[in-house]
Amino acid sequence: MNSFAIYAFAAGAVATVNPCGFALLPAWFARGMADHADRPTAERLVRAVLSGGAVSLGFVTIFAIAGVIFASGASWMGPALPWIGVVLGVGLVLVGAGWVTGARLPGLPYVAACRRVNTKYGAFGFGLSYGLVSISCTLPVFMSVAGLSFLLEDTPSPVGMLSFLAGAASVLTLISVGGTFSGAGITRLVQGQTVLLRKLAGVLTVLAGLYIVLYWGRLFFDSTPRADTVANTIGDYGSSARMIVSSDFGLAIILLGAVLAAGAALVLLRLGKRQNATGKTLINTDPKHKTDVPVN
Repeated sequence: MNSFAIYAFAAGAVATVNPCGFALLPAWFARGMADHADRPTAERLVRAVLSGGAVSLGFVTIFAIAGVIFASGASWMGPALPWIGVVLGVGLVLVGAGWVTGARLPGLPYVAACRRVNTKYGAFGFGLSYGLVSISCTLPVFMSVAGLSFLLEDTPSPVGMLSFLAGAASVLTLISVGGTFSGAGITRLVQGQTVLLRKLAGVLTVLAGLYIVLYWGRLFFDSTPRADTVANTIGDYGSSARMIVSSDFGLAIILLGAVLAAGAALVLLRLGKRQNATGKTLINTDPKHKTDVPVN
């Protein structure tokens, strides 16, 4: 069971670094940079860890739903994937462009809602999007974990799925935390000019969206040598990242980093609640409190 749990954890970690959605990782990093850029670092760290869990849950939810659909014999989902990828890519471009220009897009009120980067629902939605564009590359990995869960146990156990979720959550949380600390450093560097930080995050999001459009859009044409070259180049970087993530050293670093980040967030959250109770606010833990990134 221990070896299977390790395998499932490694599978979840590797699943997040796939060529289909690899370019979304910079967008997730950018979200970490822009998320509550004007808030204290301690509060941002807590929110980064919580967001990492939410985006991972959305990511795995898509695979669970897709696994059931494919297992039932449905054949419509395969041809729909390129369309889903292009639509999501265009959506990312619009959201990123909104951050760069600071303008509302007339007639598209949902764009402004998508640009609110601070809610756990937004993180969960990002996870759903990431899962959708990653299905064709990563679903077999998820299905192998699900299949082994039934083969190795007389009674179906959630250990495999939870380990897969933990692996994905570890990678995505570390990326979110990395974005948070990078954002804090850049904010100090530019003397608190959070507008510049949002613009940088917007540029990364636009580039990620363009890549997703290119990756899936090329499937609608017979010959796209230039697009194939770009996709293959990014895929090579993804392959290198997967080799690092899947190594014993890489998995150990990911697990240790995720545990330290989660532990620090838990300590800060408890300290924040204690100080809030005494009137000294360190971290606002009220879920109704919102400090959205301005959309203008």
